Amino acid sequence: MEKIKVLVVADSESERYELKNILTTDDIAIVAFSKPGAAVLDKTVSLLPEVVVMMGDKNSNDFSEVAERIYMSIPSCMVLLLCEDLDMDIVEKAMRAGIRKVLPWPCDQKTLIENIKLLSSVEKMRSLNSKQQRVTWQSKVITVFGTKGGIGKTTIAINLAVALSRGGKKVALVDLDLQFGDCGVFLDLEPKDSIAELVQEKNTFDIDSIKSYMVLHSSGVSVLCAPKSPEYADVVTGEHVEKIINTMRPYFDYVIIDTAPSYSDCSIAAIENSNSVLFVISLDISTLRNAKISADVFETLNQKDKMSVVVNRDHESGISLKDAEKVLGCKMFMRIHSDWKTAISALNKGVPVVIDAPRSQIGQQFLQLAKLVNDLKL
Repeated sequence: MEKIKVLVVADSESERYELKNILTTDDIAIVAFSKPGAAVLDKTVSLLPEVVVMMGDKNSNDFSEVAERIYMSIPSCMVLLLCEDLDMDIVEKAMRAGIRKVLPWPCDQKTLIENIKLLSSVEKMRSLNSKQQRVTWQSKVITVFGTKGGIGKTTIAINLAVALSRGGKKVALVDLDLQFGDCGVFLDLEPKDSIAELVQEKNTFDIDSIKSYMVLHSSGVSVLCAPKSPEYADVVTGEHVEKIINTMRPYFDYVIIDTAPSYSDCSIAAIENSNSVLFVISLDISTLRNAKISADVFETLNQKDKMSVVVNRDHESGISLKDAEKVLGCKMFMRIHSDWKTAISALNKGVPVVIDAPRSQIGQQFLQLAKLVNDLKL
């Protein structure tokens, strides 16, 4: 049975954690968490959850303003409000905002799950008998992640970004390998500024300020590069990453994020705010062991549904794809064959493979990967 996609909105970390525990069931897939504010609408447009579970406060208008915008612009999404000190004033405000259900908080798991199922069922029945259509445009945030350095994450990220851009999409590339990021090198760019300068010099992020710290590649990809020196990595936090992603969403068709091979706050923020994660592995014992541990971490974070496994540098070895799928408990999304000569030649030129050698086997496979990503139902 298909899981119900839910977006959780709560101001405090403790409330988000409590809701995560309540909603971690076989019937629910939490697509993202958000604090109240404009980011909620951006995530709703991009992720298209069936139900938004929102914590409200009778002393705040945040919940009603955001819920009304969701009701007006995304009719396929239902809002469920949880509120302490529930009274008729809050119920009336919720009704005016288009909120479909109001429940007192704290709320037991059975009641909350049953009401989410009810809202999802009502929406599906209404959609069958209505000419209203879902919002057709949506931004997709794709994080490229792996647990081993040198496995080819950056090569995949830049070729995916460039292939999507050359296919007519508006694409941003964010380098979150904050100590040793190489996206600029791979694209032969010499940026004046990086994400470190952005977060140090700007208290709030709007799209114009973010773009002023990006550099435009000849392919059309807008690149936000990693810090120029490792000591600046610590100035970027997970909260910065979340704000940057949410600011970018409405302005790009795709936001591609390259990450470090570790579970830092920034990497986790990227994963949790992504539509999909391309999890890069190779067919060797060490990488598979780490990948298995990572798959368990994704399960703990309730993010495993986003995982799409990409086998990079695929070649004949003692480990088959079937063995890898059995270890990881999921099907492979894409195989990219080993072609060291073509990849290194492109790197040394600072030209992506999809431009330097588009007819090569791996060039064709990067183009195929872009098509698969473009076809993903997220």
